[in-house]
Amino acid sequence: MNGKNKQQWIDKGYQIVSENGFTTINIEFIARALHKNKSSFYHYFGDVIGFENALLEHHLMLAKQFALEVKNCSHITPGLIHVFLDHKIDIFFHKNLRIHREKVHYKKCFEAAYDLFEEAVLDKWILFLKLEDHSFLSSKLLRLMSENFLLQITNENFTHPWLEHYLLDISKLVLHLNNNAPPEQED
Repeated sequence: MNGKNKQQWIDKGYQIVSENGFTTINIEFIARALHKNKSSFYHYFGDVIGFENALLEHHLMLAKQFALEVKNCSHITPGLIHVFLDHKIDIFFHKNLRIHREKVHYKKCFEAAYDLFEEAVLDKWILFLKLEDHSFLSSKLLRLMSENFLLQITNENFTHPWLEHYLLDISKLVLHLNNNAPPEQED
């Protein structure tokens, strides 16, 4: 029973951070939402730092699961889009790690999770962009686009059509660069 109760705290904290960021971690609020007393929080985690560490460990565990699902996708579209939509909370938690990367332990967790993702998706990404002869460039572009992606996502736009459009825009840009042609102007 203890493990289940502890996991409830972690799940609720993880959800809150993914929705509102790390600055919104409030033990009293989480306790009320879970119908628990604050003493159980201190029993499981000791303090807020212990709780944050549990959240980061949880994120890395979920990042491994996410990476496995990404690796098992046969294509970027629609496969990767479906995995992203299934892991929305994880991606938004990851976004909040990125926002607060000035904290060393957040940055380390962010980078470890990203490395798992990159390893799982890079071969598909190279094929998607038709950059088979440019794996180093593909890797750098993936990192750049991932950073840009985290800056752009919101709860409102995190939808299948938006994700598909985002990926299509990237592939069009790379195609135009490969053909040495200027990208088409949008109306």
